[in-house]
Amino acid sequence: MVDSERPLQVLDDRAQELHGAVWSVDNPDLAEIQEIGGHAVLHSKAVGTVRVSASLGNETRYRDIKIWPETLQLPAGTTNWGTDPIGRDIGDLPAVPSADGPNIYSVEQTPDGSTYLRAFEDNGIQDWAWLMPERTYDVELVCGDWLGGAVISANRRDSYTLYVVGKDGNVRWQHRSAGVRNSLAISTDHLAYLLSQSRDGTSADLAVFDEGQGAEKFELRIPESHENQANVRRVGLKFVCTSEAVSTPVAAAVSRVYVNMDGHAYLAFTQSDRTLGAAKCVPGSAIDPAQVRLTRQEDLFLWQIHEDGTYRSTVVESFRGEQVSLAPVDAFSPTHAIVTDNMNGTLIPVRVSHGGGAASDEFVYRVDESGHVVYKFPLPKYAGTLHDEMVIGNENTGFATRGGTLVAFSVSTGKEIWRWDSHTPEISVFAALADGGCAVQTPTALVEVEDGIESKEIMKGKAMMNWQGQMFRKVE
Repeated sequence: MVDSERPLQVLDDRAQELHGAVWSVDNPDLAEIQEIGGHAVLHSKAVGTVRVSASLGNETRYRDIKIWPETLQLPAGTTNWGTDPIGRDIGDLPAVPSADGPNIYSVEQTPDGSTYLRAFEDNGIQDWAWLMPERTYDVELVCGDWLGGAVISANRRDSYTLYVVGKDGNVRWQHRSAGVRNSLAISTDHLAYLLSQSRDGTSADLAVFDEGQGAEKFELRIPESHENQANVRRVGLKFVCTSEAVSTPVAAAVSRVYVNMDGHAYLAFTQSDRTLGAAKCVPGSAIDPAQVRLTRQEDLFLWQIHEDGTYRSTVVESFRGEQVSLAPVDAFSPTHAIVTDNMNGTLIPVRVSHGGGAASDEFVYRVDESGHVVYKFPLPKYAGTLHDEMVIGNENTGFATRGGTLVAFSVSTGKEIWRWDSHTPEISVFAALADGGCAVQTPTALVEVEDGIESKEIMKGKAMMNWQGQMFRKVE
């Protein structure tokens, strides 16, 4: 805009700031270079496009900068600033607002495997670039923290390291954990809940840390699931009689961990104990599969986890029964995206899979703040990748997507309000909007849907959201 100021900066190929550049403009009638606080600043004078040059050593670089009228209202989606990438873009996210912290974080990786966390102000000036002290190509920008910093996960085959980088660009703490990272949630009381699972999925642990210093407060182990073989051994689809009993852990179904409005952390999981057995038989002999019985004890639990390490356990769904071993088995398990119901309760997406190749059914269970199951709401069948995120809008309207369908439902009663078919293979819910509609990410654009009708396209491509609830995307 006319009569505004734009800080200037020179970075090298590793995102490190270079000092001592000589700055110039090609048209002093449009803008001039000033020095403010030891930094070069472009001061705009008139509408037009000015070429800004920076010379350092024997090299000169330039950028063309457009100056808009002072009274002009810029259209939505106008690029205010951009950055030159130093390598592969891993992810971007907004920082939690703080008085002296950055506005946006970006993680990029150079071809040699060096990973940099870059911190930008709201005007596009880079505050600092932090180099991760290890090289691995599997890196994730997990989230921002409530102290204005960022959390990065460096993943290896059977372990990962979590780096918590402060808003000043220094590591506050780091933690190495066995297995793979399921999820991380940070409370406003500055507790970090880190949920990890073994590579084979048979065990899961929740470790809780002080957000500021990284001191571990407590750890909880999620109960394991097992398949017990009483007096039989499974060999493919056949069974052999044996005189010994064995118990084998099986993969656990665990949701992510999240922190609710009441300050407690929540997660859901299924605990299953299945026992195969037969009537008296001769060890070493083959057994007719029709004579082998499967006894099942399965429970879907919701844990409300308190700051002192205690927890309240709620049975959301339960099954007890016996059947022929090769008969189809219906099994229920939570999917990842457990969320609040905005009333101190919890919405749990649950998949019910059927044996014999039948398509699964999916539901949303609502558990209120007292731990009582209020309803289970059926979701449409679908094919393709699961996108199980949910958001809640005005008047307690919930929005969920499955496949290419968006469903709006009453969070209070579990009744469907409307649904929208995108006519695309898969979509994901993005955000609830102030007018009662919902923003949905399709394969090609972010669109607004209201009352089951697509009202407009918000922007093309993929979108992200900042902490003030405004949508934006990084423009390279």
